[in-house]
Amino acid sequence: MNKLVKIALSIVAFVVILVLAGGTLLGLFVDPNDYKKEIEQAALDNADLELQIEGDIGWSIYPSIGLDISKIKAGYPNQETLASLDSANISVDLMPLFSSELKMKTLTIKGLNLNLVKDANSSNWQATSTSSKQGEQKSSPSSSEPSSNTPDESSSDNAEQLANKIDIESIVIVDANIRYSDTEKGETTSIKNFNLTTDRIQLGKAFNGDLNFALETAKNQQKTLSASTQLSANFLLDHANQRYQISGLKSQLKLITDRQIDLSLNADIVADMAAKNVSISKLQVTAADLKAKGAVQLKGPDFAQLSGQLAIDKFDLKKLLADLKLEPISTSDDNALRAISLNTAFTGDAKQISINTLQLAVDDTKISGSANVNLASTRIAFNLKGDQITLDKYLPKAAAQKASGSSSTEKPSTAKPGPAQGKYSKEVIIPVEPLRALNMQGKLAFNQIRYQKTVVKNLNLSIDANKGLVKVPALNLQVYGGSIANSVTLDARKKPLRLSIVNNTKALQLGPVLVDYANTDMLTGALTSNSKLTATGQSVHSIVNSLNGKVKLNLANGVIKGINAVQTMCETVNKVASLGGTVSQTQAVDKTTPFASINGNLAFKNGVMSNQDFKADLDAININGKGTVNLPKQALNYRVGLNIQDNLFKKSCSVNNKIQGIEWPVDCKGNFSDDPMKLCKPDLSVVEKILKKALKDKLKKKLEKKLGGSVKAKKAELKKKVEQKKEELKQKVEDEVKDKLKGALKGLF
Repeated sequence: MNKLVKIALSIVAFVVILVLAGGTLLGLFVDPNDYKKEIEQAALDNADLELQIEGDIGWSIYPSIGLDISKIKAGYPNQETLASLDSANISVDLMPLFSSELKMKTLTIKGLNLNLVKDANSSNWQATSTSSKQGEQKSSPSSSEPSSNTPDESSSDNAEQLANKIDIESIVIVDANIRYSDTEKGETTSIKNFNLTTDRIQLGKAFNGDLNFALETAKNQQKTLSASTQLSANFLLDHANQRYQISGLKSQLKLITDRQIDLSLNADIVADMAAKNVSISKLQVTAADLKAKGAVQLKGPDFAQLSGQLAIDKFDLKKLLADLKLEPISTSDDNALRAISLNTAFTGDAKQISINTLQLAVDDTKISGSANVNLASTRIAFNLKGDQITLDKYLPKAAAQKASGSSSTEKPSTAKPGPAQGKYSKEVIIPVEPLRALNMQGKLAFNQIRYQKTVVKNLNLSIDANKGLVKVPALNLQVYGGSIANSVTLDARKKPLRLSIVNNTKALQLGPVLVDYANTDMLTGALTSNSKLTATGQSVHSIVNSLNGKVKLNLANGVIKGINAVQTMCETVNKVASLGGTVSQTQAVDKTTPFASINGNLAFKNGVMSNQDFKADLDAININGKGTVNLPKQALNYRVGLNIQDNLFKKSCSVNNKIQGIEWPVDCKGNFSDDPMKLCKPDLSVVEKILKKALKDKLKKKLEKKLGGSVKAKKAELKKKVEQKKEELKQKVEDEVKDKLKGALKGLF
């Protein structure tokens, strides 16, 4: 038995010596460069690949199987060169191969150039159909005969075992370049100066690697992007357990378009393919002063389930834009947009991404809530709530100066607003395309919003927009001591654009509104209104001409400043009524006209407002009115009736009881551009009748007094005398009435 063992060992030793000797002799006496043509022909016959070996080939057999090669080009026939290589070196230890172990020395590749070209019909990394068929005829055996090159299950298992025992001393790739061109689109992408260095690579064990390269993209030979990247990390490739890990990833990225952006990214990445789980932790992204931290996890059969967190530290947006050489944002307050931060958690899948918690801080404003995006329809849903914001700070400087100019600190003017001038603009103020692009549903609430001198409280907005139909079922707020509730619909699905507005306003203090936005304090009062209006079009002109609907309004407990309409009217009427007699006068305390209420119902049809029940209860005067205001033609035709009442608020002056309750009519006709003082004129025919009656009554009393008693008592006695002087008296009365009336009307108007 021992003798047989010795014989077997001797045979094995002889075989090893023979292999070593044969490998040495092969390396000494066989020059692979003598077989370049055969190698090139074999590549063409078996792979339809044109191979050009311009440099030397060197090999070794023991103690490692090694190959050195240089100056190689490869490509498919009649196509651009696919790849070229300056040099490559690979060396595999021989003895570990007998134990199904792949132990390699340093793998070095220098000057690799990969050129990928694609046009409308073909690409240079695929053989043409003709050459492919020729290659198949040359290299493929008959279908009826089994191929000796077909791998069986046992060889696949051996390859798998060998792959699981890879041991590479290091990999070095120097100055590699990859270029991809799409000639049909005129697009080019290039990776230049690709360099990779690793230390020892063993599956199941961690190794370090460093990588850097430059990236360029171009369109029609015009460069669109330039970037350079450097990264280093610790890698773990556990093929047996399908677990791959990148730890301590540190990368620097420089992007150059029309400006330069420097980014850094650090993270830990773990891909557990068996558990269908990929996680990115310790994620840090830095760009100038912007620092973001977070984590992301993908899991599930298709890694479609997403979850994570993102936090952006407080940063100065204006400084960031300046550092990145981006367009600056102009604000009226230079301190605006100087402190922004974000904190959020999100989940998602292949259908949608949800931001479950959102906390956003912009300077002194805090906004919180949730949102989600439907990836299929790109529909956005949100529910956000803010505490307070001052909008003036964020207006562009020019807009802020213009807005502040409209609310000057000077004393408000009591002058009446000037007449409307010109025609309505046909310029588009409501663009259709942005409305059609809106696809969202959400709610927004703010505790307080400041704009110029206005403080809005408890703003609540809800919106539902899809395919051009924009519904705002609620736009509610509290402002100027009152509340405003609006419902708005914009339908941009078809032309013309359709608008619908429903408004309910309660106890809005009109005085401060006019002071803040019209620079006048001529009117105060609490406004309550209900309106339902529709219109079509995108310009002021089209909206005014198509305005339809109804408005009910009431202005209560207010004052008209700058004029004492009651005092003036009362004294003038007394003067008329006295016909030159003594007029009782009361000194006016101030030039104001208080009123209990002003109300009416307005109806709009194609921009023409009609009203039949306008009523105003002023101090000592009741006003009734009716008529039309034609907005498209900028004209009005309105009749106002003035009534002197006894139930005066301030008792501004006393009036003759006989003219109390008499309606004094005034007609307002003309264009908006006319002088307001000439728009309204009294109806002289009615006034003349009133004054004639008053004068006749007065002259009748004088006549009775002159005759010494009642006309009735002395009717019989005076009948004859009256008849005799009838014509004379009639003429006298008419002459006197005309003289008195002329003077009275002059004083009144």
